[in-house]
Amino acid sequence: MDALTARDLDGVRVIDLSRLLPGPFATLCLQGLGATVVKVEDPNGGDYLRNLPPFVPHGTGQVNAWFAALNRGKRSVALDLRSPEGRERLLGLLHGADVLFESFRPGVLARLGLDPRELRARFPRLVIASLTGWGQDGPMAHLPGHDLGFLALAGLLHRSPGVPPIQWGDLAAGGLAAALRVVSALVGRARTGEGAWLDVAMLDNLVGFQQAIFANLAAGAPPDEVLTGGLPIYGVYPVQDGHVTVAALEPAFLAALAANAPGLDRDALAAWLGTGTRARWAQELAGACVVPVLSPAEVLSHPHVVARSLFSGGLPHPPTGPVTGPVPHLGEHTEAETG
Repeated sequence: MDALTARDLDGVRVIDLSRLLPGPFATLCLQGLGATVVKVEDPNGGDYLRNLPPFVPHGTGQVNAWFAALNRGKRSVALDLRSPEGRERLLGLLHGADVLFESFRPGVLARLGLDPRELRARFPRLVIASLTGWGQDGPMAHLPGHDLGFLALAGLLHRSPGVPPIQWGDLAAGGLAAALRVVSALVGRARTGEGAWLDVAMLDNLVGFQQAIFANLAAGAPPDEVLTGGLPIYGVYPVQDGHVTVAALEPAFLAALAANAPGLDRDALAAWLGTGTRARWAQELAGACVVPVLSPAEVLSHPHVVARSLFSGGLPHPPTGPVTGPVPHLGEHTEAETG
C-alpha cells in the first residue's frame, strides 16, 4: 500500500460512548486511519444528534446530516449503561477492544459502575480516552461547557469577540487532538504492553496551540502584529465579487506583489485590489500568495480541491484519511457485536 494512503490502525477496535460533535469526530479521525468503531448508544433515542434538523434521507426515514457525516461507516450497539445487563454487555465488548472513547463529565463513568481505574486494572491493554472541555480535575472540571466558552477562557476571542465559523475547540483541540493522543498511546502499548487512561481537555489544547503568542508574552514583547492583521501585506481585502487574502511575507512573495501593486500601504492595496475580481487576482498574483476567499459551496467545486479528492458523496474526508460506509441505524449491530 502506498505510504500516503496507509491505514495503520487496521484491526484496531474502538468502543465509542461519545455523542454529539467532539467525540464522534475523534473516532471518525481514527476511522480515517483504519480503525473499526463500535458506537454505543442509549436505546432510548440514541445519540441526541440523530434527531435534530437538518435531515438527510436514511433508509425509509431520515437522520441528522451532521450525524450522518460523523458516524458513517460505524457500527451501532444500543445498550442501557444504567442497567446491569447493559454494563455487562459493554464489558464483553471491551474484552476484544483496543480503545474505549468517552466524553462524559468527570465522574459519570464511575457512577455508572465503569470507573476508568477499575477498567484499566481489568483490561490492562485498554487505552481509555476521556475527552472533556475542562479536564478531569481543576476548579472548573465539573462545570458544563461548550466550544465558545473554551475559546473564551483560552484567550482566543479577545482580539475580535464573536462566534467563529467553525468549532475549533470541539474539532481541532478536541477531536483531532484526542485522536493523536490515542494513536500515541497505541504506539506506547506496542512497546510496553500497557494501555493508558488519557485526560484530553479541549481547554488544555487550545492553550497549547498558542505557542507563538505566549512566547511573546514570556519575552516581554508586544503581541504579534505580523500574522494577526497588523501588516498591510498580510490581510483580507474586498474585491469586486468577494474577498481575497494577501500573504506576501517572504521577500520573493513581497517582490511579486510590489511589481504589480501601485503601493504597499493598506489604502493603496485596498483601492487597487478593489478594481478586480477574485479570479483575476488569483491568476495575476498567485506568486504573491494571493488566494480567493471561497464559500463552502465553492470549495466543493474548486479545481484543486477536486484534484485532491477531498470529498466523497458531498462529504469531506476527515484529516486522517478517507472514510466511507453506510450510516448505522440505532442498535443495528447490537446482536452481532454482543449476542
